[in-house]
Amino acid sequence: MDARASLLAGAKAAAMGALVGTGLPTLVAIAAATGTIGDDPGRALMVIVMPFGTGLLAAGTGLAVFGWPLTAWLHRTGRETRRAYVVPGVILGTLSVATVSHAFFGEFPAMSALLGVFGALTGGATAHFWWKFARRQRAMVHAPSLDAIFE
Repeated sequence: MDARASLLAGAKAAAMGALVGTGLPTLVAIAAATGTIGDDPGRALMVIVMPFGTGLLAAGTGLAVFGWPLTAWLHRTGRETRRAYVVPGVILGTLSVATVSHAFFGEFPAMSALLGVFGALTGGATAHFWWKFARRQRAMVHAPSLDAIFE
């Protein structure tokens, strides 16, 4: 896989991960913004787009900062599996989103925990789609059998 195909697969994985992780907050934002569309359509559109945009930024940053170095290490050691990507994606998604949100909402720890759950969904889904779009075929070439891939 060349660099351009890898970047395209990363963009698709980040977009799909953000869609999975921020689907519920986006629906809530749509419901909240429908009552204010007549007042200020620009602000209503911003409220609707904000959850997905934030999730896309988090997924893309997480993939670049954590996912690609992890990919290099897993590939070098020959340990690429779906689980080897998804478990760190869930953990790092939770920790990074909860930590950043705690910096903003320090006096509301429940808010940080809730946003950490959405970070886990985003990180896990991004890792899953990174495996599906970019790494599965490559890992199958180097694996001794299909059973080794899905352990």
